[in-house]
This record gives sequence, structure tokens and C-alpha cells, in this order.
Amino acid sequence: MTVTQALNWAREKLQTSCERPQFEAELLLAHHLGKDRTYLILHPDEIVADAAGFERLVERRAKHEPYEYIVGEASFYDVHLKVAPGVLIPRPETELLIDHAAKIIEREKITSIAEIGVGSGAISIILARKFPHLHIIATDICDIPLKIAAQNAKHLGVSEQIELRKSNLLDEVSESVEMVVSNPPYIAQDALLEANVAHYEPKEALFGGNVGDELLKQIILEVKQRRIKWLACEMGYDQKAPIQAFVNEVGVKSVTFYKDLAGLDRGFVIAFE
Repeated sequence: MTVTQALNWAREKLQTSCERPQFEAELLLAHHLGKDRTYLILHPDEIVADAAGFERLVERRAKHEPYEYIVGEASFYDVHLKVAPGVLIPRPETELLIDHAAKIIEREKITSIAEIGVGSGAISIILARKFPHLHIIATDICDIPLKIAAQNAKHLGVSEQIELRKSNLLDEVSESVEMVVSNPPYIAQDALLEANVAHYEPKEALFGGNVGDELLKQIILEVKQRRIKWLACEMGYDQKAPIQAFVNEVGVKSVTFYKDLAGLDRGFVIAFE
């Protein structure tokens, strides 16, 4: 099987599972060969080594397994992060949460924060790279994300800045912090998700309760009760109104919502009294 034949076969296999079957076929073959996609263009007649191994990768993707789990990493911000089943795959939208948090950290000269739901470590690692003086306590309720986040932090040279703890929200964080950041579960329990998400990604990182915003509201209350000054959170596109009503009810100094690149409401920053 040549490179061209492999790509043609893979493209057909991926027609129903991918929006861009040709692109993903190229990504998988490049990964299999340990080359970049340009190499495929320049070597169309090269025989593909271990063609059966490549076919197995494509079969996995054809069953809707996320590309990131198949190759074991995800591109995020300016780094590549290790991911594995049991760890939420970081999304481009979360880069916006980091940007909004970074503005406050820089403006307020913040030196200590906590992250709720560390996952792969994406948020904490990027913030640590941006601010070498920043100390971060990052929590998660599951062991696998904590293990993967630790590996990513070490690989990217920020493990001394990030302290990982198994905890429900901030239960195991007794220290004073100036800010909390979080991309918590915020999807409603009965939401219909794409197969690659619903069948493969960890449910505890996706679903935020029956309505979806229960955990967001719990985080807001906990941060307020602990007298932490700032909270930056990602949320669902349809949750602005209930979150606005909730913060009006509990009382905060200010709340600012932001949109994602598609123009959908995607997160908020709260300043507490």
C-alpha cells in the first residue's frame, strides 16, 4: 500500500465519522509514519510500513474515537499536551478563558490561584508558563487527570509552580488564594452529544447536573464564601441568563461575560466584594 493508496482508503473509511476525512486521514498517516503532512505530499508512492497498524488507527477513528486519544496528545495554545481516556480533551474555547484570567493576573499582580478540575493541566500549565511567579493549586476529583496533568507539567517545566491535589472543588485547599479559574462540567444530563464525546470522554468532566449549571453555581458560592476576590469560569452557550440571575441573587461586585470565536456566550469573570 502506497501513501496515496493509504490516504484514499482512509478517506473513504472516515466519511461518516469526520467532518474533514481527507485531513484526518493525513493526520493519522503522518502520525503513523512519524512524519509531517508535507512528507506525504512529497512521497506519494512510498510504501507504507506496517500498513495493518495504520489501518487499526483508522478503524478506531471510524468508530468515533477522538483523534487526540488515538495519538495520545492534543494541541493547545502553544504546546502539545498528553491526553488519555479519562481526561477531557482541551478545546480551543478554553484558550479564551486563559486569556481573560491572564489579564486579571497581570493587572492585579496576582501571585496565587487555584484551578478547579485540572484535567490535562491545560489551564494551569499555560498560566504558569505566562507567569513564572505564579503559584497554582490545581484540584481534580479523579486520579487519571491528576496523573496526566503531573506528567504534562513536568514535561513543560512548570511542575514546581503547580501543586496538584485530589479534591472535590476546593475542599482540600485550605490556603488563601486570590483567584479561582475553572472549566467545570456544565452540560445538562440529558444533552445529546456527538458520538466522539458521548462515548469516549469522561462523563464527570462533561455533565454539570440535571440542568447543567448546578456545579457552576456551587463554585460561585464557594468562592464567595471563602472571600476569594476573583473567579474566571467557562460555561455553556445558553447559561448566561441563569448565571446572571444567580449572581444578582447572591451578590457580587461585578460580573462580565465573554463570547467565543463563534459569537456564543462562553464564560464569565466575577469580582467579589
